[in-house]
Amino acid sequence: MTTQKKKPFYKRWWFIMIVGVFLLGAIASSGSDDDETEQVSIDPVQQVTSENKDQESKEKDSKVEEAPKIKTYKDGTYLVGKDIAAGLYKVILTDNIIKMGYIERAKDVTLDFDSIIANILLTGDGYVEIKDTDVAVKLQGVEIYLVDISKLEKDLKTEISDGIFLVGIDISPGTYKVEVTDNVSGMAYVERAKNVSMGFDDIIANELFQGQGYVKVLEGDFAVKVQGAKLILQ
Repeated sequence: MTTQKKKPFYKRWWFIMIVGVFLLGAIASSGSDDDETEQVSIDPVQQVTSENKDQESKEKDSKVEEAPKIKTYKDGTYLVGKDIAAGLYKVILTDNIIKMGYIERAKDVTLDFDSIIANILLTGDGYVEIKDTDVAVKLQGVEIYLVDISKLEKDLKTEISDGIFLVGIDISPGTYKVEVTDNVSGMAYVERAKNVSMGFDDIIANELFQGQGYVKVLEGDFAVKVQGAKLILQ
């Protein structure tokens, strides 16, 4: 009968150590994989937040795109109450050749001189009031759009040139130095007005300047018209 020899203790000890190292390596490897998985994982809350922000951005862009365009009127003749509404209009000069615009309020469209209620030549941007009693409005070299004076933002300037300016919105009351800028005629025109309907009754006071001068704009003035001059607040 053969007796089986037992393996020396030191050999069994090394075998246990090798197995232990192998198991530790497997555990470490498994932990490393878990860490890598966590690093590339996506937080569902963050993903939803990001998607919501993208949606809000798209909705804002959509609202901007859908914003109504301002109705403008260019060269032509328009019937009041049919083609164009009565009200206060901002006037933009569009004639870049002679740099002058013409606006006319009329009581009919017979083209007779007597049809003209009021008219004006503009050498800069400004304002005009169309009344509900007008039959037609004629525009040349300008573009106009309806404004709500109660919603106009103040942009008070200390220096202005050709155009029509609203007191308290475009310019402040005060004393202004007048400098003639028209080198052709050597003359300038300044007008204080109580309205911008272009009628003679709108004029509070006016003057032709042939050199430097001064004008005092009062709080009760509605607008100031300037042609061929620069006004500087003192």
